[in-house]
Amino acid sequence: MYAEILEATVLNNTRFEKDPNKCLVYHILDDNRAPLTPEQVAVEWSAIGKGDDELAHRIRRSPTTVCAGGDAWVNVLIEVSRFLGYNKTFFDVLEGYYETASTAWPSITFDQVVERKPFKLHIDKGGFDYFVFSGGGNEILGCGVLQKLLKDRSAGNGSGKPEDYLMPDRLDAILAKLKEGYLDIARYVRNTSPGTQMLVHGYDYPVARADGPWLGRPFVRRSFDMGADKELIAEILAHVIDRFYGMLEEVSEKHANVTVVDIRNIVRGRWTDEMHPDLEASKDIAAFYRNVIDGYPSM
Repeated sequence: MYAEILEATVLNNTRFEKDPNKCLVYHILDDNRAPLTPEQVAVEWSAIGKGDDELAHRIRRSPTTVCAGGDAWVNVLIEVSRFLGYNKTFFDVLEGYYETASTAWPSITFDQVVERKPFKLHIDKGGFDYFVFSGGGNEILGCGVLQKLLKDRSAGNGSGKPEDYLMPDRLDAILAKLKEGYLDIARYVRNTSPGTQMLVHGYDYPVARADGPWLGRPFVRRSFDMGADKELIAEILAHVIDRFYGMLEEVSEKHANVTVVDIRNIVRGRWTDEMHPDLEASKDIAAFYRNVIDGYPSM
């Protein structure tokens, strides 16, 4: 059946699997379950109009031009993942309103984006009004990372403060590294395409699930009760997301070409899994972005 599904997609002979240890990261495999090489990925990317061979511009009602880069919050590879229960991302929705192009790829990590800068494909050409970027979620909420950030449930000594259940030095170190990466990207965009405004977000408050590989599993391993500690777990995750937004605000203060798009409390529990919004939530996030984009003068 899976082969039949793939025959109906653009990305023939390609498998799409979530990484249980890295939220927002997926493995793109061939029929022999071997990871695609960068060259093969380039072919697949081009097949959906997002590679070097074809700069995809979808001309819609607005003359505003928007490019994007980053992780699965921008591109969940809907041509394949929709058959696995995933929905369009907010950028998939935005593509219906603006002239767009994207280098976001679900198998890429934040470090790889900072190092390789695949978004250069579009930023170097200039002419884009906005650059939507999403990255860093795996670095603070990936299964292995979250488990290392969490203290054992008993170490919190019954505190009502979510930060008392986290390793503060580790969280500070992760955020410092992310800040350095965001500053690097912001400088590149500013120096290469001064007329492009960079729009960044810190995700929304996720909901850990008992069977969730990314969030639920680390809490269970740290002896949290997914039922009795539901509110505490939500507060801990909210604290991490809030700290992420604080880091982004610091980046924005240093670079006028960076705008933080605060989408907290938009999803409101409407998740496909622990970290990906469902379709209606994606539409609401896209509507929020549209208000931001259409509210700015052309840079």
